[in-house]
Amino acid sequence: MKTIKNLLLLYAILVAQMPVVAVADNVSEYTIKAGFIYNFAKFTQWPDKSDELKICIFGKDPFGKNIDKIDGKISNGRTIRVIRTQKIDEVRSCHIAFLNIIPPERYLFERALKKIDGTHVLTVSDARNVTEFGVMIGLSINDDKIAFDVNHTMALASDLEISAKLLRLAREVN
Repeated sequence: MKTIKNLLLLYAILVAQMPVVAVADNVSEYTIKAGFIYNFAKFTQWPDKSDELKICIFGKDPFGKNIDKIDGKISNGRTIRVIRTQKIDEVRSCHIAFLNIIPPERYLFERALKKIDGTHVLTVSDARNVTEFGVMIGLSINDDKIAFDVNHTMALASDLEISAKLLRLAREVN
């Protein structure tokens, strides 16, 4: 158990330092993606100053217990709360929304994004080419490595400040 915790800590450090991280055989893809989301929370500023930072998983939960490991952690003075929901209206009150829309069709993302338009929700997904649809951060795997793209225009339109450090680590910023 201690070895797994040490590996997760190592991956969290690597995620903060490198734009691309190899998917290890003994650490699941969604454990690493949960580490990315945790770091997105650390390097993003929201206009509200609430004590909690809500991370919502919308749709089918691909993380399972992997994302629960960040529930209760502190990020920039806020306690992280992980929430799972099937209702897009509930996502409006979240700080980060992982959108797991299956099948990943453009109109489904556009409809979900329209429902949360005007809020300060950092949207994240690992569906293909999602930043083109208006999702703010798109996670992808290329050659067994996880990378991310940022739609900075959409983040700025939602009054979110993504750290220049995080933007430098992105594979592509548009």
